[in-house]
Amino acid sequence: KLRYLKAWQSLPEYGISTFVVKFNDSNKKEELFGISSNRLLRMTMTGETIKTWWISRMRSWNINWQNKLLNIEFDGETIEFLPLYDTDSKCIHEFIGAYIFLAMRSTAKLSDNDDPLKQETLFQQLTAAYI
Repeated sequence: KLRYLKAWQSLPEYGISTFVVKFNDSNKKEELFGISSNRLLRMTMTGETIKTWWISRMRSWNINWQNKLLNIEFDGETIEFLPLYDTDSKCIHEFIGAYIFLAMRSTAKLSDNDDPLKQETLFQQLTAAYI
């Protein structure tokens, strides 16, 4: 069983949550947007990676609540996409915020402050999509 689990964890798609989206700069109907603990991926519907963005290079992310369009800004690039098939934009927002929180939690910056209330407040700020 342990060998099976290790083989499963070594797969390239392990740990990636995918969402069917429509990118604004694409003429294709559907593509996949993948989120993992350290990167965001643009993928074909067959699972091939088209582009990778590192979460550490991300400057901001937000949602236009009127049309559910997500906007993510990196150092030199901005991507926009619309979730399809009743996927809630808030769900994608929460995934990104939670992974950023976990990355910050492992750094000395956040671990120096072991106040659970401050950590919970930060988690809520990163994952709660304020309207």
